[in-house]
Amino acid sequence: MDIQQLMTNYAAYNRWANETLCNWLAQYPVAIIEQTVPSSFNSAAATIVHLLETETFWLSFLRAAPHGQGQWQSIRCATAEALTRLPAQSAEFAAYVGACTPQQLTQPCPLNQPWMQGVLPRYEYIQHCMNHSSYHRGQVITIARLTGLTDPPNTDYNYYNMVVKNR
Repeated sequence: MDIQQLMTNYAAYNRWANETLCNWLAQYPVAIIEQTVPSSFNSAAATIVHLLETETFWLSFLRAAPHGQGQWQSIRCATAEALTRLPAQSAEFAAYVGACTPQQLTQPCPLNQPWMQGVLPRYEYIQHCMNHSSYHRGQVITIARLTGLTDPPNTDYNYYNMVVKNR
């Protein structure tokens, strides 16, 4: 598998995993999804919004790189809206990655943000964003369990590759 196939697959996985997670959460009352618990983000809803903000930022950065920088935007929206916007944002991200050439994926892109500066190839930023989303999806599951939800979906990368893609 070459870099283009790998990144395209990983972005497609991220899209599927975020859609699966958001569809699962959407079955429950907003009050449960917004219930406060001790975590890095204090609710499943707040974590979903963080995922939306982060994927929005990285896609903006990747589209502008190497000549510009993405701008971080705080997103304020109702929980139900966040549960539909995150899968849509992930689909847009996956479409962007799928359209990248191997040359674009390996192109060095300087990052100059107040919280981080450096230069990495475009695929490293994509990998970071997808990994970041996986990390926070795990937190959403833990938060959801703390609020009494007991039936989380399997959003594992290996499950996606072995089962979901082969349907």
